[in-house]
Amino acid sequence: MDKRQIFAIIGCFMLFVGVFAPFISVPILGSMNYFQNGKGDGTVVLMLAVTSLVAVLYRKYRWLWVTGLGGLGLLAFAFFKFQYRMSSMKADIAKRLGRNPFHDLADFAIQMEWGWALLLAGSLMLLIAAGMNIKGASGGQESNPPLDSSHA
Repeated sequence: MDKRQIFAIIGCFMLFVGVFAPFISVPILGSMNYFQNGKGDGTVVLMLAVTSLVAVLYRKYRWLWVTGLGGLGLLAFAFFKFQYRMSSMKADIAKRLGRNPFHDLADFAIQMEWGWALLLAGSLMLLIAAGMNIKGASGGQESNPPLDSSHA
């Protein structure tokens, strides 16, 4: 196994574990993960992790661009959706509580957990592995040849 393959496999593992890691912490309800019993976008990220692993095992590193960018895209969508919901909830809470002394406690109620970082790192590792140009032992050939081979 070369460094590129090891790097990509670690990225796949991080994506796979990150889907089941704590994603958001909500008081009373506890921690929620990205998978949400098959109802969340984590299902797609899980499929991306498995697809990435198959691509790595067959040394089809170009697929990592698709899976890595797909993971980042879904994570960015979830992040912006989370931030939008948080801002609208805070505005609603501020409106309801007014000058209540517990107003400031509402800001700390829902928090992002470490699953975000794991998913981000896994997606980035896949993209880095896709972009690596490791020279092969035979004649200095790149293991990731250019897309347009007509100029060879």
